[in-house]
Amino acid sequence: MPIVPPTKLAELQGNAANIRNVCVLAHVDHGKTTLSDALLATNGIISSRLAGKIRYLDSREDEQQRGITMESSGISLYYKSQRRKGDDCGHEEGDAGDGGANLEYLINLIDSPGHVDFSSEVASAARLSDGALVLVDVVEGVCTQTVSVLRQAWVENVRPILFLNKMDRLILDWRMTPNEAYTQMQQLIEQVNAVLAGFWEGDRLAEDSRKLEEAKEKWRETHGEDAPMSEWYLEEKDDSQIYFSPEQGNVLFGSAIDGWAFRVNHFAQIFAEKLGVPSPSKLQPLMWGDYFIDPKNKRRVLNRKQLSKLYGTAKANTATPLFVQLCLDPVWQVYESVIIDMDQEKIDKVVSALRIKILPRDRRSKDRRTLLTAIMQGWLPLAQACMTAVVEQLPSPVDAQPLRLPHLVQGRSQVAENSENTTPKSKVEEALYECISGTADKPVPLVAYIGKVVSIPRASLPEFSDGKVQRDRMEMTANEMRALGRDAVRRELALGRESSSGTQISALSPSATATPSSSGVATPLRPEPPSEVSVDSIADAMNSKLGFNVADENTDQSTPDSDSDADADEVLVGFGRLYSGTISVGDKLWAMQPKYSAKNPKTHSFLKQVTIRALYMMMGRELVRLQSVPAGNICGIRGIAGAILKSGTLASDAQACPNLAVMHTETYPIVRVALEPMNPQDMTRLAQGLALLNQADPCVQVHSQTTGEHVLVTAGELHLERCLKDLRERFAQCEIHVSEPIVPFREGIARQAAQPSVVLGEVGSSRRLLAMISNSAPENSEISDIDGPSIRTAEGIPRGEVSLTTANGLVTVTIQVEPLPERTTNFLMRHEADIQRFVRLTSSQRRHRLNAAAEALDENIGDVLVAQNDATMSDGEDNEIKTAKPSCLSELGPWLHSRIQQTFSRAKGWEPQRVEYAMSSGLRALGPRQTGPNMLVYSNKLQGLSNKPDSSWFHLSERSTLGSSFAATPYLSDDEEGDLREDSPATKAASTGGARFTNSIRDFEESINTGFQLAMQSGPLCLEPFAGVAVTIKELCYNGENADSTPSETNRTSLARGATSTAALSGQIITTVRDAIKMGFLHWSPRLHLAMYTCDIQATSDVLGKVYGVINRRRGRILSEEMREGTPYFIIKASIPIVESFGFADEIRKRTSGAAIPLLIFRGFEPLDTDPFWVPTTEEELEDLGEKADRDNVAKKYMDKVRKRKGLFVERKIVEHAEKQRVVGSVSELFMRPRRADNVPVAVSDDGPPAQHRWTE
Repeated sequence: MPIVPPTKLAELQGNAANIRNVCVLAHVDHGKTTLSDALLATNGIISSRLAGKIRYLDSREDEQQRGITMESSGISLYYKSQRRKGDDCGHEEGDAGDGGANLEYLINLIDSPGHVDFSSEVASAARLSDGALVLVDVVEGVCTQTVSVLRQAWVENVRPILFLNKMDRLILDWRMTPNEAYTQMQQLIEQVNAVLAGFWEGDRLAEDSRKLEEAKEKWRETHGEDAPMSEWYLEEKDDSQIYFSPEQGNVLFGSAIDGWAFRVNHFAQIFAEKLGVPSPSKLQPLMWGDYFIDPKNKRRVLNRKQLSKLYGTAKANTATPLFVQLCLDPVWQVYESVIIDMDQEKIDKVVSALRIKILPRDRRSKDRRTLLTAIMQGWLPLAQACMTAVVEQLPSPVDAQPLRLPHLVQGRSQVAENSENTTPKSKVEEALYECISGTADKPVPLVAYIGKVVSIPRASLPEFSDGKVQRDRMEMTANEMRALGRDAVRRELALGRESSSGTQISALSPSATATPSSSGVATPLRPEPPSEVSVDSIADAMNSKLGFNVADENTDQSTPDSDSDADADEVLVGFGRLYSGTISVGDKLWAMQPKYSAKNPKTHSFLKQVTIRALYMMMGRELVRLQSVPAGNICGIRGIAGAILKSGTLASDAQACPNLAVMHTETYPIVRVALEPMNPQDMTRLAQGLALLNQADPCVQVHSQTTGEHVLVTAGELHLERCLKDLRERFAQCEIHVSEPIVPFREGIARQAAQPSVVLGEVGSSRRLLAMISNSAPENSEISDIDGPSIRTAEGIPRGEVSLTTANGLVTVTIQVEPLPERTTNFLMRHEADIQRFVRLTSSQRRHRLNAAAEALDENIGDVLVAQNDATMSDGEDNEIKTAKPSCLSELGPWLHSRIQQTFSRAKGWEPQRVEYAMSSGLRALGPRQTGPNMLVYSNKLQGLSNKPDSSWFHLSERSTLGSSFAATPYLSDDEEGDLREDSPATKAASTGGARFTNSIRDFEESINTGFQLAMQSGPLCLEPFAGVAVTIKELCYNGENADSTPSETNRTSLARGATSTAALSGQIITTVRDAIKMGFLHWSPRLHLAMYTCDIQATSDVLGKVYGVINRRRGRILSEEMREGTPYFIIKASIPIVESFGFADEIRKRTSGAAIPLLIFRGFEPLDTDPFWVPTTEEELEDLGEKADRDNVAKKYMDKVRKRKGLFVERKIVEHAEKQRVVGSVSELFMRPRRADNVPVAVSDDGPPAQHRWTE
């Protein structure tokens, strides 16, 4: 097909009804880029012979070397439908009345990666698209990433089309018969539909639960609280539209590498008349399933029941289905004739029967695959089948945005609650839902979403390219250049001049009379008086065709002279989708980051105004400049650097236009490395390169530590390699030293005996020693602090209980540390996102109530304050809270309460009464960061003295109280100002001496919580966060003067001042609680929790032993192993520690000669059941291992490695188990050693001989 000029694509952008925004999704190496190459060949961008080999959209060098896609890239394609009149097999409603007229479409295609490390690229591609081509290898089947991309499409409400790829492997590799292949594909489609059914059921159950709660609320309002609810039934919903079914036309079969594909409607059109079916639409539903051709009457189709009735059950069981007989058998015959049998006579019959033209060079080719590709491309062209399916099955922006935009504007939970009413509520929503572009006379609000930010070398941009000739070549297609060259030669011959580089022509002069050629370029028919035309004039003419105004461009801010990107080596371009309005170069828009909210003034720092410098049509490796882009299109936007970090929303009105929802991603950064330049002078370049990388990569995180260390966090090993390559070659352009990967750990405890007296080092402001204290320690044994009180483990004190006094000796805190049940820890880890949303809701509610309380205090209306404090949550709700989680405000807290309480069932050390108390009122916080898998619980004694004795952490209305948000009561503030009252509780406590706190714990609840959070953030083993630890605050004791003494009034006053000084005492309580928790932690047997990968490997039986060997060497374990039915492949699922996974993929590929490729997905944290301080102590252990304990302690090795990296104390023995004396090399060496006067040899250190010695004879 001839090259389509950019001017033609720019014209098609104006008709949103004929635009299709499509992304290609699949597991790694399932054929996405090969399919994209075939589609690009239809527009003349690459040769059809190079499709699948050139990998045009893989523009990076490392992508070409590895053979996988790492970055999503977009390209705009032209397609003209060629549906015949009366063809009613399609499903597009808009084509019903065109009467067979050819329609032109613009296909915005996005090729996305399939590797799990680049799932963020898949998320951005799905957000910008309305439909998706989901590819599945028919041999490998549904893999891990297949489920992930289907979930991504489901979350983004993207309509998919299924493509069963690599059918040639069934014929050539596994030598399946057509019937066996049909069974294989049936099972594969059922597996994909089962995945979609799981998504449907999840959303359906959530919606039904919400509706049931609403029905219960209405029933209680009308019938009373205690009235039993009558029977209530959920309405049934049809889910048939979400599944893949070949008879519906949303399933393609083919081979991208061989360039062919088909849908069942293609063969329905061919065989409808032969089988006597009135129309192809009547035959199409019969093309898949148990339908057969009548063996006697070849013009009738029967189902299995009819066939059994006419010819018997045995005949029906051996009959060939209609799909196999009409679709698969011809394909198998072509492959057998060309590849397997290589029978030239059969090949000639096939070619003549299919009525296709084969070039003589293809017939003579020695490569039989070349001839096969030519035949299949001529018979079942891949691009034609895919483009037709995209146009017919996938919606245009006009049809898709009313379904997708409510979820992005209002949130999925809000749309689920108001599913019956999704009508626009404002002009902005109306423009978004209807995809209105507007006009100059009637503009509409502009809203665009930036899915990701890409970094492009400045020389690759058309306006910054070196030399105007290169820019003109990028803007002019080869066809346009050839047309201009032919016109120049024609005119030159007419004028009798020789053609030269300085020929004067008037190809694009306004006076030329021209008619459009077949390529879309205006071609003059008669010569005019020649005038000199330079390359600049050609470029100006092309710019005018694309909508550029040269005069305006020279005065606009987007010119290179005034552009801030003119001097940068790398330019940031936003890859975005325009949902409403028309964006033009020079527009001033508002860039909103995901955290911005128009209703929250504190988030206005995430709002910036930007000027659009340039707009581009994405053409893979190249960019074509545009002057304006209407709604419904995907384009590149330059000018957002510094305003949008990774993704965000562009809008013309920051107050009226919504900030679209954040994208859902399947992976999160987990692998950390520390970076530093080889040359210290390049530190600034490294910092700037990391900042640029942080903007250009959607899944990377960059942290600058307080020590000046730069930390890079990536999604996996492959992602890390790509980021380092970009830093060295593009962003920083300097040599970089990379540390070993920093893998996160968690620290936990187990109910086992601890190792005795293992000192880890000094912590805390009081330089206390952290030590391991075992239960077998002698009674009344002590491990003393350097300058603090001792910690006693006398008999009768529970394990893990520690009493610690503040540095000023005023307050003693008694806490008990104990392990949480494993089920509870796992639940809290898995549902950390839900807990985080719940905590965010409570924080928003608390801020709302505090603002109202502050107003009430200013007006001196205490009654209003009390009423506001006791009001229900629904009375104080605002729009921000509704947007956060409206359907779960009354559900999430009770649900978490019941689920967590269930995990404590039959847990050792947790009695039912204690669990009931902790869940009802004792639980005060989770940690670290308020959402981690650790609990802070108050004892019964302290609970009655807290701010809210009966409060529950799980109920929003009870947690959002005013008192719990104050760090100190008002009378303490008065005392700090010098107005100490004699009747204050603190003064009474000081005067009585040795008294307990009277309602004073409420003044230090925030200090206790802060100390708990700090302790949970960094444990004593290697300063890693805690996991699975429960901390109970048992007692908070005030240490006044002795009751027998009679202190003076001055002493009592000063003591009271010290006790009530929140600035001094609160800080000491924080450190005391933190250190006490760490000491109580070491009363138990510690455990390290390792970050784990789930490893999915597909391998044949002959390499299974090698795969298992590599997994065992990496300390992994096999989770499951199953054989895929119908294939020789085994599917192995294993678990492997991330700390041992680096180089795992390369090793397993080398060991298996490339026959097995692993896919690593973050699984979570699992405890390593080994004490880092374990040494053999029992007789059995000593007999088995000996005193040396030669077995390597893996947990200690991991712990020491992290401690060494963080600069902590690491216990090392220079000489261990020395049993042999060093043998002297020779007798002369013995006599040459220095000796004292008494003829005793002198030891010589490594630094040299001693300073004073004399040699002996």
